[in-house]
Amino acid sequence: MEIYSDNDFKPESLKLGLVLGCMCLLPFQIAFLFSDIFILPKISFIVSSVILISIPIFLFSKLGKKITYKRVEMGMIGINYLLFGLYSLIVNYTFIESKELFDINFNMFIILNASLLMGAATGAFFSDKKFFFESKKNIVLRKNEIELRKIDLLGILTLNKMPFLRKPLTKAKNAIVVLACIVGTGGAGIAMGIAELLTRSDILSPDLDTHSVLFFIFGVPVLFTFGVIIYAMMSYLSEWRKLVASIDKEYGEHKIIFNSKKKSYKKIKEIMAEKRVNTGCEG
Repeated sequence: MEIYSDNDFKPESLKLGLVLGCMCLLPFQIAFLFSDIFILPKISFIVSSVILISIPIFLFSKLGKKITYKRVEMGMIGINYLLFGLYSLIVNYTFIESKELFDINFNMFIILNASLLMGAATGAFFSDKKFFFESKKNIVLRKNEIELRKIDLLGILTLNKMPFLRKPLTKAKNAIVVLACIVGTGGAGIAMGIAELLTRSDILSPDLDTHSVLFFIFGVPVLFTFGVIIYAMMSYLSEWRKLVASIDKEYGEHKIIFNSKKKSYKKIKEIMAEKRVNTGCEG
């Protein structure tokens, strides 16, 4: 139970955001359910559509309403829903032109999913769950109170297993930002050019759809990154749930103080006491 927060957490707004996200993403899936495409990509579109619809519907159920008011869990659902929506667009639009089992589009579909799994494996390699418990900056425990100063979803990722990478990556930080801007603004045109060149050459069949190649070229690095992010977030959620469960087992309940502005504990107690007095006077 959250007893204090220094920002205005609006779970209903997040729920509405997921519904709007569903309305934006779903047409790109449903449009192909009634088209004349091979059964395998059609199944993929059906599965994606069901998942995109079921998550917002679940949040309106009795259990879903309880989860909606849990800041960490709701944040995870929102981010993963967005990632899944992007994943389904990339994978399905690569797979859509498949005509038979193990053709080039089917193989690209397999490679994209393998890239996602490789990203998750990389996330597992560069993760250290000790950072969740040892981080005094983000989580402070006081008996059954959890002071949460920051929800660091990627906090368990570390370069401790390859410390020689830490220094060059730190130096290259500005270069990476510049590169990301270049890729973000000009990457689409470059990828389209590469896709067109490959389909016009002898490297790939001229019958191969240019857009499928485009989604594939973009999809491999993007889904690899998604794999790393998803593993880190799921590990964080797992450790968070273990922490909450252990406190509930020992004290019977847990109380969460969300203190993103890092106010002193004394100041937080004063604010809470003042609110109780004001509430009592209104009553």
